[in-house]
Amino acid sequence: MDDISPFDYLSFISTIIICLTFSIVYVLGLYVLSPSSRRYERNHPHVISRRFFAVFIVCSLIYLFLKHTCNPNININTWLGFRTNISSIWILFFYPTILTLLLYFGPIIQWIDLFDWKYYKYNWKYCLVYHNTNDTLIFIRNYLVAPFTEEFVFRSSILCLLYSHVSLFSAIFLSPLFFGLAHFHHMLEHFKQNHHEKHHRLSAMTIILIHLFQFSYTYIFGVYSSFLFIRTGHFIPSFIIHTLCNSLGIPDFMNLIDMNDGQRKRKLVYMICYIIGLWLFSTNLYSLTQSNFYYSNDSSIVIYRHWSS
Repeated sequence: MDDISPFDYLSFISTIIICLTFSIVYVLGLYVLSPSSRRYERNHPHVISRRFFAVFIVCSLIYLFLKHTCNPNININTWLGFRTNISSIWILFFYPTILTLLLYFGPIIQWIDLFDWKYYKYNWKYCLVYHNTNDTLIFIRNYLVAPFTEEFVFRSSILCLLYSHVSLFSAIFLSPLFFGLAHFHHMLEHFKQNHHEKHHRLSAMTIILIHLFQFSYTYIFGVYSSFLFIRTGHFIPSFIIHTLCNSLGIPDFMNLIDMNDGQRKRKLVYMICYIIGLWLFSTNLYSLTQSNFYYSNDSSIVIYRHWSS
């Protein structure tokens, strides 16, 4: 790349090793500080609270490493997406949300149609209120702590390191590999839980296939988030869509595949909605992520020059 970047003095091999180290340390932190007797029970309140502390420590150490090893006279916060020259704060939240909802148009229609409205009509108060501390901790983990820390480590930090050695296009497809591989620790937890199952134990191949599918979904999400981070130049859009995708979950493709002949019309409607959503998403992807929407003019910002058109 022509312009100075924070880590252009590093070799490509050194950069990859550092990225791998970030990924490994992030995952190890989840287990090292967890109670040894419940290390693989990810929803236990003691495990969750310990993991909150672990990822806070890991992210702090990564930030300090980046700050004190980057090129002099570089504002590392800018490169990490924590910028003050914001064009409009609401755009950081609104446009990425709209774009993601367009992508999920098919799954959202499918969810609305299959939702058990009668049950929730009489139990809505029970469903809206978190009845214990554990439910609250799971909510905070899924929609605040995990999206923030994962985007910081696997988006901001790793993309910042890769900028100097690969094109931005390559970085978009390379950085999610670290993100996807870091999620394979869930397979280990799944194997541990499956070992204690008595009536619904899954085969090892089934568990592996489940997590290979999840890796694929995680990788595709990582590509989208990396693209959005580079296009907008901000951390917030990536964090917002991560939280949103965690709440929407993985589209229920199995329900779509398993629909019998008696549901052919409904299945056709779902498929059309999926196609419409993908079309709306693809046609608005560039227009809703124009860099000049998200930051004010600043001649010192050069890392987004490839995406400003």
